[in-house]
Amino acid sequence: MKKRLLVFHPVIAPYRIDFFNEFYRRFDTLVCLFQRNLVTQKFDYSKIEEQLNFTPVYIENKKGLFHWIKGIVGQLRVFKPNVVLCSEFSIATLVIVLYKILTFKRFRIISIVDDSYDMVSVNNYFSWKHKWAAKILMPFLDNIINVEPRVAKYYQQKYGKGVYMPIIVDDERARERLQRILPISQEYVTKYKLVGKKILLFVGRFVELKNLPFAINAFLKANIKDSVFVIVGDGPEKENIQKMVQNRNDFIFTGRVEGDFLYAWYDIAQIFTLQSTREAFGAVTNEALLGGCYCLVSKIAGSNCLIRENINGNVIDPYDDEQYVELLEKAFEKVKPIKDPLILRNNGMCEKFFDCFENMFNQIN
Repeated sequence: MKKRLLVFHPVIAPYRIDFFNEFYRRFDTLVCLFQRNLVTQKFDYSKIEEQLNFTPVYIENKKGLFHWIKGIVGQLRVFKPNVVLCSEFSIATLVIVLYKILTFKRFRIISIVDDSYDMVSVNNYFSWKHKWAAKILMPFLDNIINVEPRVAKYYQQKYGKGVYMPIIVDDERARERLQRILPISQEYVTKYKLVGKKILLFVGRFVELKNLPFAINAFLKANIKDSVFVIVGDGPEKENIQKMVQNRNDFIFTGRVEGDFLYAWYDIAQIFTLQSTREAFGAVTNEALLGGCYCLVSKIAGSNCLIRENINGNVIDPYDDEQYVELLEKAFEKVKPIKDPLILRNNGMCEKFFDCFENMFNQIN
């Protein structure tokens, strides 16, 4: 008989679909979500729900905090879980811990904690609330799932808890998608006249912590012949960023795109950059590697754990422009210009979704 798993999570992002589907397959599972879309990014959520193997229950905070807490407690009482999977050191996690203590229930509590090593090792947390919530709640959690191996080791040494599971997707499903959307990629190549070009790609929000001006200045300094910097995204810094490169023809701003229209760029770009100065993980690194991109990833981003030096990319210092320019130049030397027609490149991921999930599952089950 399968164990009963009750999931409380804010919302399911595209890069977490396979993760929760696999939990649903292995447990008798009920998934409760608190939002119907991400706060920072608005996805076409109907497309996400189509890919879920389950129907989520939504416990939203529209009627106030008390109603929301009552919804969480009600699901705990009715579902009678063996395991509760929650998110971070949040208010919901606190409610679950208090319910367990006050009712003397014996279910296990496991939290998904997306902290990067930079956050835990030098106290570079997104907020002081997160830091103190971690200290208060850790003794009451049975285990935590970490997205970076160094973080799992850190929590193991400090609390005796911590299991590694990066934010990655089902390799085969993603590769099938990349193959299927090659015609869209081909349309981009024709539209932007990219045959014979070498492409650097950035995907993300135009906000300070993404450190996009750093990458733009390095690209300008490198001045690689027949190179193009494709920038996918939008955000409050858009106007200032576009002013940096106005009247240049080696930059392409696509605006914000998602789904197949985003993944199509991973089929094209040879080099991907994530130069954030603060980044819990950075799921875009996994997406780019699956498309065969050579990735330059900030040492602060948790997803640098997916990089094997000089094999599928390099880990960069997002404050060292000389180092970044040098690595960028070397990366451009490694890759070949776009040819027509496009073909699906080799998978750059060194870790596989189901191998990682199986290892994590065996440690928490």
